Amino acid sequence: MLGSFPSQASLAEGHYYAHPRNQFWGLISAALQEDLLSMDWPARYRRLKARGIALWDVILDCERPGSLDADIRDPRSNDLDTLLARLPKLSRVLFNGATAGRHAQRFADAGFEVAVLPSSSPAHAALSFEAKRELWCEALGRRAPASGAVEVPITLSEASGVRYLHFGSPWVQGAMLIARPDLLVLDYVQRMMAWMLFLAAPSRMLQLGLGAGSLTRFVHAFLPQTAVTVVERSESVIQVARACFALPPDGSRLTVSCADAGAFVAQKRLGDRFGVVQVDLYDEHARGPVIDSEDFYRDCRRVLADPGICVVNLFGSHRSFTPNLSRLSKAFDGRLLTLPPTPAGNQIVLAFRGPALRVEWGLLEQRAAFLEERFGWPAVQWCALLRKTYGGAACEV
Repeated sequence: MLGSFPSQASLAEGHYYAHPRNQFWGLISAALQEDLLSMDWPARYRRLKARGIALWDVILDCERPGSLDADIRDPRSNDLDTLLARLPKLSRVLFNGATAGRHAQRFADAGFEVAVLPSSSPAHAALSFEAKRELWCEALGRRAPASGAVEVPITLSEASGVRYLHFGSPWVQGAMLIARPDLLVLDYVQRMMAWMLFLAAPSRMLQLGLGAGSLTRFVHAFLPQTAVTVVERSESVIQVARACFALPPDGSRLTVSCADAGAFVAQKRLGDRFGVVQVDLYDEHARGPVIDSEDFYRDCRRVLADPGICVVNLFGSHRSFTPNLSRLSKAFDGRLLTLPPTPAGNQIVLAFRGPALRVEWGLLEQRAAFLEERFGWPAVQWCALLRKTYGGAACEV
């Protein structure tokens, strides 16, 4: 288990997590089902060693007034490469908090199982002790995650009033404008609402992949007649979205399920159920969808109402793009509209089910102008890009 850098209390005591308000020893006691809090320091370390757990920090030294990670300046890293070389039986690396978690990707690339846990620091108050305890218990193997759940390394960052979600890498997996959580920040996420050019708000939507919950927050705030079902395979992502990204609680209009998206849409009972399906299924590598078979896309079509639209986020410059486009085309009988890639490389595909659609470009441009005025999206540009790509007197699909 790697932390960031010891607090002033820990440095003064000469022991890990010595501040009386730090939750580490309570969390690790719960995860191991062993009362380490009642033991003296040597006994605590012996018990951790007996359970195959070692403690260290990612930072060797730094400048820091106080004990907050946010105040760390000029850090110098510990020799983590030597650590890897000297521990041939090491299999799992857990990171106590987002600062330490910035090093998660190098361990994942080396083949280790990694997880970034919510910080045990008392300064990390976004999650309750009980919520932290659940995530720590899962990571340390006291009980298995929910069925189909897969844990990913989670880190957060903030800049210019925007909070970003990362899966242990620099790639952005979601974002939220802190002052207006209901607005859509990222251009590709805005484009995932391009179905509104063609379809009125449905009574039910399905979102496969939660991320930072941007689409969920938007629909919940602006489409009051629409009930949303979200399927996310990571319980940690769900917890962080609720604690740090203003995800609304479950209710009559929102259900968030921790499950595998492929298994979910394969359920026969869901046929013809959702007016819109939004698919954004990426892992920490963020370069290609984690579920992308033709059978999966056929299941997405089957759960769509008639008419209905499936919106898929692909990565245009990745080798997965062309095979995905081919599978989508087969699953939806070639009825696709594809927007050009965003500057970041995301390419949004709209796949249609239902009667043949023909809309004159002028009418589509009027609808785009309405959406642009209402929500601030560059919808008129989307329409222009589609017209340039597909031409003709009307948009036909």
